Amino acid sequence: MVEEHENRRIRMTKRLIKDALLELLEYDELSNISVTAVCKTADVHRSTFYKYYGDTADLLREIEQDFLDMIPAPPQILDQQNVNKLLDATTAFFDFIKQNEKTFLILFSENAGNCFTSCLVEFLCSGYVPVDENTDELNERLTQLYIANGTVGMMREWVNSGFPVSSRKIAEMMYFLSRKLIT
Repeated sequence: MVEEHENRRIRMTKRLIKDALLELLEYDELSNISVTAVCKTADVHRSTFYKYYGDTADLLREIEQDFLDMIPAPPQILDQQNVNKLLDATTAFFDFIKQNEKTFLILFSENAGNCFTSCLVEFLCSGYVPVDENTDELNERLTQLYIANGTVGMMREWVNSGFPVSSRKIAEMMYFLSRKLIT
């Protein structure tokens, strides 16, 4: 029988394994990181690793999903009357990025590959990117992708530049730039 909730020891072991991979990704590409290296860094046995993960790519996907799951959820209603609600949620999103700068930089590095970028773009499209409801589905999707990819680029520059503006300011920039594209 599978337990619904992992016990504390399992969560701690998985955290050690995840932290080990993140540490190794700071200096090397995922394709060059072996399960043995992760186990040695985490100080766990290979059988323990394989109990939870199939390989390092599987482990990275779980780390990426964990990170996405921690991002503050976007507001449910996105319309002109709820601009402040959207800006508050987007500010919380950028605050989260700022608080998790190191993980963010690792997941967006070339060492980790491109999967996280695609996942974050989809996450942004699912609630943070406002759209014009008066356009057809294809135009709406293409506009969302354009805005979300631009937002990811803004985030990277914002983080790499040492957060030169506040989370609120970058949220406002994202919102007002996207509104210009939509209207």
